[in-house]
Amino acid sequence: SSGINAEWPLRPGSDMKEFADYVPEDGITAAELVSGKEGLTYNDFLILPGYIDFGSNEVTLASPITKKLTLNTPLVSSPMDTVTESRMAIAMALMGGLGIIHHNSTAEHQADEVRKVKKFEQGFILDPIVLSCSHTINDVKKVKEMYGFSGVAITDTGKLGGRLLGMVTARDIDFMDNFGQNISEVMTPREKLVTARAGIALVEANQILQASKKEKSTDCDSALIPLL
Repeated sequence: SSGINAEWPLRPGSDMKEFADYVPEDGITAAELVSGKEGLTYNDFLILPGYIDFGSNEVTLASPITKKLTLNTPLVSSPMDTVTESRMAIAMALMGGLGIIHHNSTAEHQADEVRKVKKFEQGFILDPIVLSCSHTINDVKKVKEMYGFSGVAITDTGKLGGRLLGMVTARDIDFMDNFGQNISEVMTPREKLVTARAGIALVEANQILQASKKEKSTDCDSALIPLL
């Protein structure tokens, strides 16, 4: 069914030339594939190996996403509510790709997700985990089990934007036996934390962090904003 009249065994000269010139009757070229208006996914086509007359150094993956936007790394995450919100869009951007925020939510929620992406600066944690003084060491343990870290900021409201009171890290709780103890009793108080003004540049924040020889700093005036 191949349509090639080669006999077995193959003759290196004529038969290999026949293979090189062969184009399957049901196949199309890459140019024909991308010139259509239809949207395609991986299951819609098979890519067959073939001869190329150019070197790999001449290949470019640069792809126009819009009339004014071209990606050199054409990786785009799907606008699905189970795939792309701000965290995925940020991760894709850091890899050189693009994340498209889904619209299966209110306009306000979409705008908030886009705002998180636009405000992101690599190195700052714009949405840190926050607890209040009424929480216990066990709550910090749960944070570590769920997210893989135990550096938690403590505010008066237990929410981002509340007045910063202190911070709990692994060194504060690693050898504690009473998991029901309030974190206010073991946290490092704000007076001993390294803080900086709101809106500080990442380079300057890192310089302050290096000079203090601490692991984390907070970006705040009186209210907690991001964490570095």
